Amino acid sequence: MNKGFTCIAIDMGASSIRVMLGGLSAEGMTYREIHRISNEIVEMDGHDRWEMSRIEAGIRTGISKAIDSSATAPASIGVDSWGVDFVLVDEKGVMVEAPVAYRDSRTEGMQEIWEGVMPGLETFQRTGINFYIFNTLLQLLSIRDSSVIKQSAGILFIPGYINYLLSGRAGNELTIASTSQLLQVEDNQWDPAILEKLHLKPEMLGDIIMPGTGLGPATIPEASGTGMKVTAVCGHDTACVVAAIPVEVPDFAFISAGTWCIVGIESHRPLVSEEAFRFGLTNERGYGGTYRVEKNIVGLWLLQGLRKHLPADTSYADMELMVREAAAVDQVIDPEDTGFYNPADMKAAFDAYFEKTGQQRPEAFSGYLICAYDSLCFSFKYHVEKLEQLSGKSIEVLHLVGGGSQSSFLNQRIAAICQRKVISGPAEGAALGNIMIQAMAMGKIGSLREGRELVRRSCSPESFYPGSVDERTDQRYWRFLRLKEI
Repeated sequence: MNKGFTCIAIDMGASSIRVMLGGLSAEGMTYREIHRISNEIVEMDGHDRWEMSRIEAGIRTGISKAIDSSATAPASIGVDSWGVDFVLVDEKGVMVEAPVAYRDSRTEGMQEIWEGVMPGLETFQRTGINFYIFNTLLQLLSIRDSSVIKQSAGILFIPGYINYLLSGRAGNELTIASTSQLLQVEDNQWDPAILEKLHLKPEMLGDIIMPGTGLGPATIPEASGTGMKVTAVCGHDTACVVAAIPVEVPDFAFISAGTWCIVGIESHRPLVSEEAFRFGLTNERGYGGTYRVEKNIVGLWLLQGLRKHLPADTSYADMELMVREAAAVDQVIDPEDTGFYNPADMKAAFDAYFEKTGQQRPEAFSGYLICAYDSLCFSFKYHVEKLEQLSGKSIEVLHLVGGGSQSSFLNQRIAAICQRKVISGPAEGAALGNIMIQAMAMGKIGSLREGRELVRRSCSPESFYPGSVDERTDQRYWRFLRLKEI
């Protein structure tokens, strides 16, 4: 173990952007937040956009603070972010317009238009990526032949653009590129047939950069004299999270538990059958030539919505206590029902679903909370079993990562309902993965296996075991399965 290695990890989220100072020591991997930049979608020029100029200024401030607060000069800097969104730049590398955010309405109806150009199944089998309304493919289709695309010479995904600002080297890293539905599923090349139908030249998207590639010295004034390098880590934050999972056995599934939940497996091959397409699986790239075969589902959003019906000072711990002390309920929901995606009133959405499916409303509000927690766990069980079926893997362990991993109640409930061991943490997986990949690129960690073991020692993950499940819970799961068939 090389002592004294420090680096800067820029972890960009849709609600906040954090500049973290990370490093390695004899005790393990360390990190601390140095600077936080608020981030939100704003309306500009008739579109929902990201304030990229303000974000850039905030990142530069954070870098200066990180350098000043570090006992040793950071050796490297890496950037991860959410997927699909991009920045258009002109021939001089200058941003053409503030980037449009994935929630913008410009993609409405675009999937239907695209499927008139190329069948959905063919698109999936060419790219491995399933259809979501926010996909880069649909965003670019919405501006095909527009004046703004005609002004543009390059398309850089969010971390690629920040890397370009830091190093002067343009290009798009593999894992972030794979979120776009433009990349060939079993090659590191842009799909020529798809680009042709979008009227785009491959040169606009540039070279594919492998995670762990050095991009050269940081050229911004804030880094002058430090010798700091820029490293292309896994540009997609979920790829960083999965890279940092403290794997115990090879056949595992992961659940990234946040507002949205991602249930998936790490695989050395993509799953691109028609059944996988119909089921909604998507295949994004991971570190070391792997794929993340996964499904996005509505997650803790259900509980966030229900929380609005409680006093403002009610914590999630308070909500879990309400569930523990409440009587059992019979109700279940399917979290994938479209009524739960963005309702004005989450409790009303539950009531509408109960009415639609012939269920009585819970007598107490705690019944809504029990229904939400257990229905999420039923959904995890359902998707894990489907992943087993489609991949041929026998999944022994579930790794719960993200903010939800901090809930002992949720961890134990998942273990009980899924009847599998659950290992929780790390909650800060994206930052740890970012730091770990920089350390591997700089020769401070010898392998992914060594890096994951270092994460294990640093975050001390907790294990939860299945125990027994009562007959009522089994009956409710079968009711959940019947609801999936409606």
